[in-house]
Amino acid sequence: MKQSLLARLANQLDAFDPLLSGLTADQIQQRPQPDKWSIHENLAHLGRYQEVFTDRIQQIITEENPQFGRYVADNDPGFAGWTALSFTDLLERLGGERATLNAFLSILREEQLTRIGLHPVYGPMTVEGWTEFFLLHEAHHFFTILKLGGVLRSADQPMGLS
Repeated sequence: MKQSLLARLANQLDAFDPLLSGLTADQIQQRPQPDKWSIHENLAHLGRYQEVFTDRIQQIITEENPQFGRYVADNDPGFAGWTALSFTDLLERLGGERATLNAFLSILREEQLTRIGLHPVYGPMTVEGWTEFFLLHEAHHFFTILKLGGVLRSADQPMGLS
């Protein structure tokens, strides 16, 4: 696996510190938009999707061109287990699963890295392509968390006179 991918995979979770800075546990659970996920739910989605991603990579390296459906967290019974975790446990489990995933991907051989899995929207992708997709998907949720944090921090500020 390309070292740049492994480095991003190993370090991308470091973004949590600035993204979550100054937020309370209650704010992290809040849904500023009732029909959209909270920060906690976004993090739970990332944790659960990390497990799904690992399973998909294992299928790709053991099966011939497996085809995957679109992952929908709200239809996944495993998602509820992640959302039920406390914030501290959620971050700890997410970090532990990430270390395991990084170790797994780092030992794959070249012939495994070039195997193909079929995505329902993006088509055939190698293991490295799937890893890039995973990181981009995660970064999208980080951006969502950044926006939610901004809304929550702004709502917590007293209105001043200008």
